[in-house]
Amino acid sequence: MSALRVFYVFFMNQLKSSKAAIISFSILSVILVGLLSFLSIKGSFSSQEFFSSFGLVVWLMIGLTCTNVAGGIGIRDFDEKAGLLILSQPVKRYIILSARLLASVLVVLLPVSMMYIAGWILGYSIYSTSMNNVLLSYSIAFLYAFSFSSLIAMAGTISRRKADAINIGLSITLLSVFIFAVLENFFGIEPWFFLPYAGLAIGNALIVPYPAHVNPGSYFFRYTPYVQEAVLIMAVYAFFSLIMAFLVYSRRELVN
Repeated sequence: MSALRVFYVFFMNQLKSSKAAIISFSILSVILVGLLSFLSIKGSFSSQEFFSSFGLVVWLMIGLTCTNVAGGIGIRDFDEKAGLLILSQPVKRYIILSARLLASVLVVLLPVSMMYIAGWILGYSIYSTSMNNVLLSYSIAFLYAFSFSSLIAMAGTISRRKADAINIGLSITLLSVFIFAVLENFFGIEPWFFLPYAGLAIGNALIVPYPAHVNPGSYFFRYTPYVQEAVLIMAVYAFFSLIMAFLVYSRRELVN
């Protein structure tokens, strides 16, 4: 079987196994945008406040979806008996992991794309203005989804259970704002070394003009990553996460 054929088989298998996640997160994405629109109307948000909040919702959704979908791709073959059959075949492991990772990123982008469509429609309906820099924001969201998925995939390859990778992803996602507040306000540190910090550029790209790099008046988000800075952080995370994931997955023993 050719490498391309092997890649296609595992790619499609990952998509099929993620059907439930695609449906549930797609529905959740539309619900979240709808709730945000309702709160915006009730709270008399300005268009800039709406788009900024929308970006934060997308940022949160990517973290949760990546954790759910990519949490098992690096550990499933070592945590399940079926892996003994799969990995005993003359198939290069990096092809398996690459196919699953690419499929996972695609799965994440489906509900995210629906969020952008719903956000654009509702934003225009409420404020009669189009979403600013939507292509730039979406491109950053794509890179963030790829880097976050790579990080979770790496966590899976070095974990003993799927739950370990999921717990890491949830902790990173849900505790990010608290970490921002502690590092930025108590210690005055710009958390450029923290992947979710780069993801804030998703929402910031929708604001015109782009927010200042330092905003002393904000408690949770004192620092704002530049677009170039955010892209560099995500690229570095993706690069090193992929290297570690491929190395560990390729050399890990079938039985722990």
